[in-house]
Parts: sequence; structure tokens; C-alpha cells
Amino acid sequence: MPKRPANSVLSGPSPKVQRKGITIEEKIKVLVALSKGNGASSVGRQFGLSESSVRTIKKNEEKIRAAYASPDISKNKLHLKSAVYTEMENALTLWMEGMRRRKLTISGPMVQEQAYTIQSQIVAKQGKSTEEMKYTASTGWLYKFMKRIGTKNITVTGEAASADYGAAEEMKIKMKEMVEEMNYSPQQVWNCDETGLYWKRMPKRTYIMKNEEKAPGLKVSKQRLTVLLMANAAGTERLKPLVIHHSARPRAFKNVFISKLPVLWRANKKAWMTSSIFDEWYIEHAIPAIENVNKKHNMANRAMVITDNASSHSKHLCTVSDDVKLCFLPPNVTSLIQPLDQGVIALFKRYYLRFTMQQMANAMDRDKDLTAPAFWKSYTIKDAIANISRAWNSVPESALNGVWRNIWPDIVNDFKGFDAASDVKAIVKLGKEIRGDEGFQELQENDVVELLDSMDEPLTAEAALEIAEMVKENDDDEESTENSAQAKKEMTIPKLKNFMQNINAAIECAIQDDHDMERSMQVGDALRRAASTYSNLLEKMVMAQQ
Repeated sequence: MPKRPANSVLSGPSPKVQRKGITIEEKIKVLVALSKGNGASSVGRQFGLSESSVRTIKKNEEKIRAAYASPDISKNKLHLKSAVYTEMENALTLWMEGMRRRKLTISGPMVQEQAYTIQSQIVAKQGKSTEEMKYTASTGWLYKFMKRIGTKNITVTGEAASADYGAAEEMKIKMKEMVEEMNYSPQQVWNCDETGLYWKRMPKRTYIMKNEEKAPGLKVSKQRLTVLLMANAAGTERLKPLVIHHSARPRAFKNVFISKLPVLWRANKKAWMTSSIFDEWYIEHAIPAIENVNKKHNMANRAMVITDNASSHSKHLCTVSDDVKLCFLPPNVTSLIQPLDQGVIALFKRYYLRFTMQQMANAMDRDKDLTAPAFWKSYTIKDAIANISRAWNSVPESALNGVWRNIWPDIVNDFKGFDAASDVKAIVKLGKEIRGDEGFQELQENDVVELLDSMDEPLTAEAALEIAEMVKENDDDEESTENSAQAKKEMTIPKLKNFMQNINAAIECAIQDDHDMERSMQVGDALRRAASTYSNLLEKMVMAQQ
């Protein structure tokens, strides 16, 4: 019997075919090829796909074309997500950001539970039962979701961490050591903290809010801002608030110079803090402002800024200034020792509500025919900005100094604490002066307390969904200031290296091509001096990375 050839197909198993990922854009090309009358097998050979894969693409043609037409979906994505899935993740991201902004820690099981709750509500809105819902919040999904949104500081299993008293005490000791080592005065140590503000919200008892709840569509009381506040430990200096809104230029700002507002105005779609906004604010506003304060008081040009370890607070900012040091608090201590979080932010919000009600009462005194609903309809973000500025400037120096008692008690003067009860009574008294809405006449102290508390509560699944819808509705209306800031400010190590290589190449070119050696060397020295800021920044960023 003749021997079977060594290269016979029976001599061993055929190699395993590698599964190939294919992007949405490539799937569109497959569909185009099919539309020209080509068969599934020939198209498969053309694109290196199996016949069954080509048939699956054809089966999902409607979804693929819808995804390709959507501006929100990258053409390089390998997988399609259902609308429910995408809506759930958008709302979940908002819920997580709300938890972070309120300095509340999150665990993996909490994220999975909220994902299930949000998805259930979306399905219910579509008139379906939860039994028809495909549950997606598995541990595998959680890992991928965290990677997609760039979140690292979440425990995937187990419960969320509570306030860390031990770390707070250690930070208190470290704070004293840093201050003594650098010989900082209370005027040279600063704290910045951000908070959410529902700028158009009144007590639930009022008809303004009751009518809004009954009305269809999105609720103005759900509209929120992010406000970043900063002041020094002496209480003698405070920076202009940074306000983040979803619109770069709201209609209320017509004929208004944004640079002349009493706040720094920034915008992105979700109206929250991002690393690009924080980077720009810290480098272009905070550091120069601190240096001006040092110069004004004839102090040495050194300072320290304390902030929390939020994901939007970039760690590389520690290296941008030799004179102004950025110090991050450890995780889970904000509620214990972050100065502005010890009562100043709550006081700021009480003042904001008080000034808003005062504005309403004054307007109705001037115009006897004006009603509360009519005034509230005319109350714009421009009015809110004025009241934010007034509220922040009304916080007394004693309060700005007194809130350092938990982290730097040695510098606190005779601070008697906050009188929240008196503030609430003053707000109730103002409310009763407002006519045309019986809810204001019946206003009680617990109504005001409930309203103030609601500004600090984490987002519910329902509220996260509503805000996600609001974000989607506003996406096409306004330009985002974040995009321009990000494009302008995002200097990375590779970009800096490329810049310095171009500088060195230009210097080398001048030396090689210019017959006047002295002149070429002068040009080279001038280029090196001009680029020294970037070369120093590159060196610091490389060291920080290492």
C-alpha cells in the first residue's frame, strides 16, 4: 500500500480559525457589498469573514445603519448596544458622578444594583415588564463599564468604605508637619471644594413646585450647576466662584460679556467638573490669584492648596508650580476634615436660597400685579449667577477660618459655630412675604430644611434618568466650552517630547545651513530659552510618572 503524503489534510487537525472583530464602519462596507448583489460567501471571502458572520450582519442591518448614523456612537466600535443599554449607562454615569460630588464612596454591588434599578425604570417606561428585561449588570459588565468611563477607585466586591477616622487623624498630623516645615501662614494655605446647586428649586409645598410636578416634560427644578469655591485658612481671601453649566452661552447671557460675570463661567454637557476644566482653572486662575495675594500682603511667594482626591482632580498638577503646592486629602476623609465641607458650603446654599427669595419679594413689592409663578418663570441663570456671587461674598471671614478646626485647629480664632436654625427662620419669614402662592404663606421651617437637604442627597435612579434626558435634549443646542479648553490645555508627555524634538531639529538645521556660525548659535540659544518652560514641564511630568 503506498504511503500517505506527509502534507495530506489527514495528517493533523486543521488550524483553529481566529475570531475577527469587525467595526461598525466595516459592517457598513459589508452591507454595501451585499446591496450590489454579491452573495454572502463571496462577500465573506472579500472581507475575511465566515458566511454566517456576513448573514448575521445582514440580519442586523437596520441596527447597524442606525448606529452608523448616530453622532454618539464611534464608527470604530466593535459591538452594538441596545438603546436601553446605552440609556442605562448614561444615567448610571450621572448617578455615580452625583455620589462622588457628595463625597460618598461607591462599591461594585451598589453600581450593579443601581444599573438594575435604572434599567427596570427604562423598561417600565416602554410599557414592558421586568421579566422581559435582559439583566446586564454582571461582574464582567461592571469591569468593562468601569474601564469605559475611566473609573478606578471602586471596590468591585464588598461594601462601600465608610469615613476613615484613622486616615483623618494621620492627615491632621501630616498637615501640622507640612505647615511647620514650609513655615506657611494661614493666609498661604487654601482649600477648594466643589458642590452641586439646584439653582431653580423651591420648597415642595409651594404651588410653583406642585404645578411643575404636574406639567409634562423636563423639570426646571432638576437643572443643576457645579460650583467650585476656594478660600484661605485665615478667611481673609476668597476666589471668584467657578460655575459649570450645561450651556456655554445661555439665552439669558445675550448682550452680556461672559468675561465680566461675577463668576468664572465654564460649560459641558453634564454641568459637572472634569479634569480639563479643573486643570485650566488651577493653572490659569488659582495659581496666579494666590501669587497676587502673596504679593499684595508682602508675603513670600509660597502656598499650599488642599483638595479632595476626586477623579477630576489631576495628580500631575502637583508638579506645575514650585511655589504653590497641591496637596490631596486621602480617600474617605472629606466629611471629617475637608474645611469647606464642614459647614461653609451648607451656609453658602442657605444664603443662595435666602437671596433668591429676597429677590422675589422685592420684585413683587415693586410690581403689585406680579405673581410668584410669573416671577419664577422670569428667573434666569443670569439671576442665579448674581445670587451665587452674593451668597459666596456673604460668608463671613470667621466661618471661612472656623471650618479649619478639624484639620488645623491651632489657627482657628474664636469661632462659635453656625446658626443654621436662625438662617432657616429668616428664609421662612421672607417666604411669607411672597404673595400669589398660598404655599409660601403656609411655609414651615421643616419645608426649608427639606429643600436644603435635597440639594445634598445623592441622585436617585429616577432623577439620574431625567437628567440624562435633559443632557440629551441640550446636546445639540449649545456649544461646550470644555472642548476648546481641552484642546488647548491637554499637554501630554508624547506631545511635549515631539515639541522638543522639533525645537532641537530646528536648531540643528540652523547650525548646518547658516554660514554665519555666531548668528546660528544665537538663534539656537533663543529657541532653547523660549522652549525652557515646556522642557521643564516635560521633565517634571516624566519624574511624576516614574
